[in-house]
Amino acid sequence: MKNKILLLLPLILISCATDQKNKKIVITPDTTDITKSYGTSDFRKNIKSSDINLKTEAQWDSVNELKKHYKHESGYRRHKDYKTFGWHMYSEGSAYKNYDFSLLWGISYFSYTINPRTGSYHEIHQWKTTNLVDSAKANNCKVFLSVTNFGAKNNATFLANPKAQETLIDSVSALLKLRDADGVNIDFEGVSKKNKQEFSNFLVNLSTKLRNDNSKYQISLALYAVDGNRIFDIKTIDPYINFYTMMGYDYYGSFSHHAGPIAPLKSSTTWGKNSLEHSVNYYIEQGVQPSKLIVGLPYYGGEWQTNTESIPGKVIKFTNHYTYDQIKKKINSLRLTPTYDANSATAYVVYKDTQGKDKQIWFDDSLSLSSKYDWMKSKNIAGIGIWALGYDRENKELWELLADKFGQEK
Repeated sequence: MKNKILLLLPLILISCATDQKNKKIVITPDTTDITKSYGTSDFRKNIKSSDINLKTEAQWDSVNELKKHYKHESGYRRHKDYKTFGWHMYSEGSAYKNYDFSLLWGISYFSYTINPRTGSYHEIHQWKTTNLVDSAKANNCKVFLSVTNFGAKNNATFLANPKAQETLIDSVSALLKLRDADGVNIDFEGVSKKNKQEFSNFLVNLSTKLRNDNSKYQISLALYAVDGNRIFDIKTIDPYINFYTMMGYDYYGSFSHHAGPIAPLKSSTTWGKNSLEHSVNYYIEQGVQPSKLIVGLPYYGGEWQTNTESIPGKVIKFTNHYTYDQIKKKINSLRLTPTYDANSATAYVVYKDTQGKDKQIWFDDSLSLSSKYDWMKSKNIAGIGIWALGYDRENKELWELLADKFGQEK
């Protein structure tokens, strides 16, 4: 990776299907493209490729230029009827010192990266020592450990090896006990259709054994925005899963033929069938109870070079993913005012760079997230997730929105 790590994820280039003719309004190519990623989050699937392996939170703070902390305290606490959940990337260092834990029901440390051949971990980063765990517990915020395995080959290797699975379960159990944690968030991305049964068997086995070790442990499972391969056998696994975290983002990304919303709220002729609404309805139809579903939303956006200033704009080149904080800094420096796309309930800006190239940035802010939070509350789902905590830095408006939508006075 180059210079400072923005999101700790290198630019991801995906081989896409041949582009179809650009249509003025209706976009069909992108509806297909997201399913071609087979459940791999565009934004985070190359975490495993990181060539930076720092050993302390202070080192990550230095890389991220996190020189001071901005403690967000709203005077509110989470309302008991909602589950507000967030992921803390190891690469965010001590950014958790900014978090208002009283507004969070749960937080997951990202992550235990599986060695698929053995089941042990390639990395657990600062899990054994991070004060994040203590800070969360002091505010009655549950603590989870994300367990990740990315890519069809890695998943096939691991799921074909019962011994590796036993090693993983034993290792995770010990790590949860070490930090008196509350459970795990299983995030296997890119599982092939042929491994569906093995994946279900693994989840049942892991849940059974971890709960035998400690009955308080909660087992959660990350669901793809689009389950193109129908990997999740909800009827089989549901008795063993306490809650689900749906990755409600990357509907548009580096793979897209058109610039567009990272997390479109509803299906439309402009942005296609795939949307938060479509995904939530799909999983409910598959048997996921709304009361067990947490929908993750992005604290980041994407930038594309396009062939036009118009919406939708055909992609010439995907530029990058940016955190919410970086997008705010960028649009402020360019003196841009976000426009809101009603079809997707998403903010965007269009501008020309110094070379005269057309650029579009699509992202969620407090206004667009407010619409999505309201919709999710109307669906009576368990709550919302944040990918990822810390991406807002000193900006307080997203915490204020959480307090407004999911909080109550202390």
